[in-house]
Amino acid sequence: MTPMDRADIDKLRELPIEGVAERLGLNVKRHHCLCPFHGDRTPSLSFSVKRNTYRCWSCSARGDPIDLVRNYLNKSFVEACQWLADENAIIISEYKPEKTMTQPTKFHADFYSFLIGNLPLGSLAQDFLFNDRKYNHDVVSRLDIKSVECSGRRLLDFLRQRFTEEQLQEYGIVSGQADRKHCFFWSPCLLIPYFSVDGSLEGIQSRYLGTRMRFNTAEAQAKHDAIAAKAPRFQFSPGSHPMIFNLPVLKDLKPDEELWITEGVSDCIGVMSSGRKAIAIPSATLLTSKNKVLLASAPTRNWHIAPDQDQAGETLFQAIEATANETGAKLTRHQLPEGCKDFSEYWKRR
Repeated sequence: MTPMDRADIDKLRELPIEGVAERLGLNVKRHHCLCPFHGDRTPSLSFSVKRNTYRCWSCSARGDPIDLVRNYLNKSFVEACQWLADENAIIISEYKPEKTMTQPTKFHADFYSFLIGNLPLGSLAQDFLFNDRKYNHDVVSRLDIKSVECSGRRLLDFLRQRFTEEQLQEYGIVSGQADRKHCFFWSPCLLIPYFSVDGSLEGIQSRYLGTRMRFNTAEAQAKHDAIAAKAPRFQFSPGSHPMIFNLPVLKDLKPDEELWITEGVSDCIGVMSSGRKAIAIPSATLLTSKNKVLLASAPTRNWHIAPDQDQAGETLFQAIEATANETGAKLTRHQLPEGCKDFSEYWKRR
């Protein structure tokens, strides 16, 4: 592809950074938003209108408008420039704008059922789940958690044996052009399925496992580690909508039986590994009105929570407490030991 002129690149870098963030779907308030590059719970990504840049004060992600698009959408530099040009109706030299590819709004359950049914729980995932986090094997198996531990290119090659290129683009799994194809999933990662109460697959959340992959050369390792530092830790797959995790447990609950409510999947698996029945709100900011209705439909009113020891944990507790008051549920709060940020860490120490 013909290189773009420096003037074109400068033109794209001058696009208002907060406007670019909002076009990407980020909710910017008072020059801040939740950072999409790690499991953010309080808005730690800040925008400098003067410098036209962004910076996360937790994971150190930073850059200009092109960097934001490139890292958020997992695109090459040229593809990020093309996306910005298309979105803002800017003509850049040697490039004819094309129709912007939008993320699917429909969750393609058949495709993701195939993915979950044909991928294993790899060795890196097992090391993380069982050696690092000390989770119960039966719990992980029952939740049908799998992993992607090959490169994005190899995963796409595998999927192309069953699905056409048009289908993979429709599902939002592949993006890019010609020989610059990119896979949605950052590898290595867990694939965590979200099921409805009746067991229907309704969403997939990926959990990036970071720098667990090992390479033969220092150069290759350094390149991978640099990418890992910028990768989003949690992502919902295209078409998925944030929902409550482990909803099928509700149909087996008896009146007055304990139901634990956690913030995030990690804590939920930890609570389940301790022998309790639990569900998870994906994060403190995702207790939607729909999720409140689902929570209120639980057959038990004996609710328990051990909030994360931070502001996000307190925010979620207050929201759950308000829901309990509205539905007549009894909410018991458990205090984690000092030094344990969340239940997952508490379970690991045990």
